Amino acid sequence: FSGMVNTGMIVVFGLTLGIIVDDTVHFLSKYIRGRNELNLNAKDAVVYAFSAVGKALMVTTIVLVAGFLVLSQSAFLLNSSMAQIAMIVMVSALFIDFLLLPALLILIDGKKGEELTDAWTRF
Repeated sequence: FSGMVNTGMIVVFGLTLGIIVDDTVHFLSKYIRGRNELNLNAKDAVVYAFSAVGKALMVTTIVLVAGFLVLSQSAFLLNSSMAQIAMIVMVSALFIDFLLLPALLILIDGKKGEELTDAWTRF
């Protein structure tokens, strides 16, 4: 948590940003499919997204962390620090995708859906 920004940190940023965005896009695409194609409310669409991609995101993250765990044992400091930071970022991103993202979707999109339903029932 303290140190210098070096080449390994810059490589980790690009590497982990791609993985994080990929995981988030997979989750969001299933959520949107649940909302639009299956006409689910926000909570049910989140459950659908978890059932569709939750296991895949978990397995992918575990496999990547296991691979980086091996790389973190390297005697070459650049590889070791890069792998350690990548593991922390990937586990944190999975935690955010599984806890924060669904809560935000339900909070923001759920209220929007309720407002539309309330406005429709007034007529």
